[in-house]
Amino acid sequence: MSTRKIVTNTIYYGVVPKLTMLLSIVILPLTTPFLTTFDYGIYGVISSYTSLFVSIAPLGLNVHLTNSYFEYPRHYNLVWGRLLMLMLMSSFLFGVVNMGILMYTLPMEASLNKFSLCLLGTMPIFLLANGLLAQHLFPLRENPKPLVFTNLAGSVFGMLVSFVMIYYFHLGYWGLIANAAVSVLFIFAVFIKYVWVDFDIRPILDRKWQRIKEMLRIALPLVPHTLGFVLLTSSARIVMSQYHVSYDEIGLYSHGSTMGDYAVVITSALVTALAPQIQRAYRSGNFKAYRKLYLLCQMVALTTTFLICIWMPEIYSLLIRNENLAQSCDIASLLCFANVVFAFYTFMSTPAFIEKNTMYLLWLVFVPGLLNFALCYAFIPFYGYRVAIYSTIISYWSQMLIPFFVGYYKKNVKMWLGNLKWIIIILAVILVDLLLANACMYTALWLKVLLVFLTGGSLLYFYRHYRLNELV
Repeated sequence: MSTRKIVTNTIYYGVVPKLTMLLSIVILPLTTPFLTTFDYGIYGVISSYTSLFVSIAPLGLNVHLTNSYFEYPRHYNLVWGRLLMLMLMSSFLFGVVNMGILMYTLPMEASLNKFSLCLLGTMPIFLLANGLLAQHLFPLRENPKPLVFTNLAGSVFGMLVSFVMIYYFHLGYWGLIANAAVSVLFIFAVFIKYVWVDFDIRPILDRKWQRIKEMLRIALPLVPHTLGFVLLTSSARIVMSQYHVSYDEIGLYSHGSTMGDYAVVITSALVTALAPQIQRAYRSGNFKAYRKLYLLCQMVALTTTFLICIWMPEIYSLLIRNENLAQSCDIASLLCFANVVFAFYTFMSTPAFIEKNTMYLLWLVFVPGLLNFALCYAFIPFYGYRVAIYSTIISYWSQMLIPFFVGYYKKNVKMWLGNLKWIIIILAVILVDLLLANACMYTALWLKVLLVFLTGGSLLYFYRHYRLNELV
């Protein structure tokens, strides 16, 4: 893959999907006059339960998708067909469970309308299988267009339906819930053609129970691994609500967290674009290339996060026309550094996925997620909602310390990184990057422009000095 294609694919995976974010910003001032806190309350309860079961429903079976693609290059579609059937069955089961919980939880009398609302809110669970397969298939085929543009079209379609329901028909929470439901229905239907027909990946009922049990034995440890992401991203809000923290403060934290999350978009897109090279480097035992790929991703994460942070006030003044929400700018400037270690997580987890040592994945996300929950639970009553900012950063960054405590990762990371002392050096660089970026947030514009050129030049020098172009 050429450098040009790497950049192109990174744009496809990172920039194009965020076009829907721009559309949401445009229509937000138009829809909010027709929404109430009750609407957002109903939407929040439904989306929280649905997100929980979306993380559980695949049963971790997606671990077998990438492995089988490389292990059975000519017949992977047969393995994927069996996995597709299992995912369809499990998503139906957990969807029914989710509907039952929502029927019991939502503050309405039992009726056909309530049933319809619960069904609409559960659609992302019922219809998750096709999208999940596509998320693995097209990056592995190094063909991002079908995936990216289908997801983009689905998101835009869902947002437009939501806009019409809220703005013209004043349907409140029905419009909010319809967004995800319409989007996932569109995506599921389109990928029937792309996945089922074009690649001949169709549901296959596997009657060999021993094989199913073996796949589940490897896959099920991924469930708490996935739940760990929920703890990392949502446990702070759960704890704050339990301690009756002001919903205004919860809103500030939530908005700042959302804005901060955009900093990882470019890094995650780059990692997705480089997925085939990462897989091949580790599988072939080319640990020098594996290390260079990590350094490339980590440098991109550091530089992009630094630049986003120093320009955060300008980003807020341009996009956020609400004085109350604008107060979250400082929160966003800190939280954009929370997942700056995403590249290290990816390169630690890839060997575990390849070697099917899925039990070790619990250390990477579930344990940091528990740490985040514990820190919030212990300190929010005394120091307020801002504890959640620092507990989130600490919990994410704790992923880099795992090789010092877990033998499997100690051996593995030393194999491709060379020496664990580099972890401490990288953590120190990340900390300096955070402090320097926050110190430069309110400097003069000419100085920020100068920092853009200096940062970009440093990245280019690093890229050429370590001959990272040889990897692509």
